[in-house]
Amino acid sequence: MTRRVQYTSNGGIDQLHLAEAATPEVGPGHVLVSVLYTGLNPLDWKMLQGGRFGTVEGSSGNGVDFSGVVAEVGSGVEDFAPGDLVYGGLPKQAQTGQLLIEDPADRLDRVPRGLGIDTAGGLYITGRTAMSGIRDLGLNEGDTLFVSGASGGVGIIVAQLARNLGARVIGSASQGNHALLRSLGVEPVTYGEGMWDNVRTLAPNGIQAAYSTQGEDEVAGLLDAGVPAERIVSIGAGPTVAETYGVSIAGEATARRDDMVWLGQAIAYGHIHVPIDRVFDVDEVQDAYRHLLTAHPAGKVLLRFPAKPLTDEQRAHLR
Repeated sequence: MTRRVQYTSNGGIDQLHLAEAATPEVGPGHVLVSVLYTGLNPLDWKMLQGGRFGTVEGSSGNGVDFSGVVAEVGSGVEDFAPGDLVYGGLPKQAQTGQLLIEDPADRLDRVPRGLGIDTAGGLYITGRTAMSGIRDLGLNEGDTLFVSGASGGVGIIVAQLARNLGARVIGSASQGNHALLRSLGVEPVTYGEGMWDNVRTLAPNGIQAAYSTQGEDEVAGLLDAGVPAERIVSIGAGPTVAETYGVSIAGEATARRDDMVWLGQAIAYGHIHVPIDRVFDVDEVQDAYRHLLTAHPAGKVLLRFPAKPLTDEQRAHLR
């Protein structure tokens, strides 16, 4: 038996609970992962609420991002072996102690040497979303980019990718996260009243591109500020925003297969920094989501599953 986070009806955080679940049977081509960490994302919260993501029938698992150790492989699997450190994503299923991956070629990557297993556990959604959006922006060296929610899971990766491309980055965040952004070469502004005045003060000649995480009103404000629609990427607005305003919508579904390999290596080599804001034990799942949604976290919020300690060989791999 194993344990998983699940819910039986859509609604608020109090719907989430731990339940016993049978350990999945490993069939041909399958990989069973003993999960160590899972990352929390606003997308999980939206799926829990239902709406355009559908209504739960019976019970549903929760979470997408995960990292862990391969426990067992089915016949025909050649790319992974028991003991491999892996990470990936599986919608509405990741928050479970034993996770069955039926399509490992699409859902799993090995954790590269130097990438922490905890950091890897929160990369799938944020990393793929950031990578797909940065391509759509078409940044040039010297461009000024505005990133909203720049200290969040997606925004902090986008901001650093843009800096590495030679762009100047202005990022919105709560006051408490300004020091972190400055340490990464990002010029912070506090979101809320007066933010756009502060942006105009920092960039009197305007901003050339924007990565928006805050919804339709922000997209409209960026257009009013003179940012061309084709240079705006949004992840916080509904699906009709692209049709209404002509902006791009970023998401993990539009990412390329090799994006996570590239990003994992970039983090391992220190070119991108992904901070971990806080780690909760899995039985604190409700507290973890409250923290994600109300505490303005700087970086990733993770759930940790109890597991056997890593071997010396596995630990050496992570250094």
